[in-house]
Amino acid sequence: MKTKIFLSIALSGICSFMACKRMDSTYEQYVIPNGKIYPGKASSVTTKSGLNKIQISWLRGSDPKVVKARIFWNNYTDSVEVPIPANQAVISYTVTNLPENYYSFIIKTYDAEGHISVPVEVSGDAWGERYRGTLLNRVVQSSTINLANTLSLQFEPVVTGSTIVKSEVEYTTTAGALKTVTVLPGTLALQLTDYKKETPYKLRTQHLYPNNIEAFFTNDQLVESYVLNKSEWRVIDFSSQNPDANNLSIPANMIDGNPATRWVTQATTSRYPHFITVDLGAVRSVKTISLWRWVQTTPDERGPNVVQYLGSTDNVTWNDLGTYDFDRLTNNEQVFTILNFPQVRYLKVVAVSGPQTFVVLGEVNVSVK
Repeated sequence: MKTKIFLSIALSGICSFMACKRMDSTYEQYVIPNGKIYPGKASSVTTKSGLNKIQISWLRGSDPKVVKARIFWNNYTDSVEVPIPANQAVISYTVTNLPENYYSFIIKTYDAEGHISVPVEVSGDAWGERYRGTLLNRVVQSSTINLANTLSLQFEPVVTGSTIVKSEVEYTTTAGALKTVTVLPGTLALQLTDYKKETPYKLRTQHLYPNNIEAFFTNDQLVESYVLNKSEWRVIDFSSQNPDANNLSIPANMIDGNPATRWVTQATTSRYPHFITVDLGAVRSVKTISLWRWVQTTPDERGPNVVQYLGSTDNVTWNDLGTYDFDRLTNNEQVFTILNFPQVRYLKVVAVSGPQTFVVLGEVNVSVK
């Protein structure tokens, strides 16, 4: 019995040995004497984006035998060879002339004998005009012009952590030359004393994001109209005002820059139409007229339903600038475009009709080209 068991074990061992022998012979063709050599691969690979370009950087590593690398993209249809000096700790190469797109790259390093490292894959974006179109200009809160034709720009503050590097304002001077002024993030106001009236200006803003190679400018924003500086206006005529002891209802409240103050006509005896006449101080090419009802927290129906604007250069001959529906129940600014840029120094705002016999209005603005 013991003999049979011994013979079984012996036969099993022989069979196992023969099977292993056959398996070894099957894979023998793939065995490389002394093992395969893999040079040190690219490590800590990063990418940065630029205009139709991507910068690829990595640490050289500690393998002294590495002498070069090759970067592949577009499914290995494009590639470039990058030398790797022995004394250079960081290797960097910028792939240029890339159409705007998202790209994947394969990096392989080589030693002098042609051995190839394990491939390393990295991805990045090449920016273009689509990306530029997503960048926002710095906000100009107001563009106002005074009688001396000084153009004043008031900028919104730049918040902490913003990517804005600077802004540029390009305009035409009184001498007819194009001029560009740089506006840094800390600048809130800009005055252009040599601005040529009735010409536009361009605004562009430069951004630098942490993962970009270079700063990008936004597309130019063309500004073709400006609000008149109302500190130089005068109310020279009006239909009536409601008497009060604290000047709460005077016509001058229509040009004080605050829609929450009001002009109120005589509440007991006046009838529509009601009007106020303003001297703008100089002849201007009017583009829009803005009107507010008296702005308050609760609706006020004492505003007009219909308004009319008249313009004059001499306060004698008046031109009809248009009649418009007016929403007396909203606090919002209501902007009316005046056709053909009429020449106006004197502006008459007429409340044509409304639900009450008297009228309450808050503010008027004029923009010019």
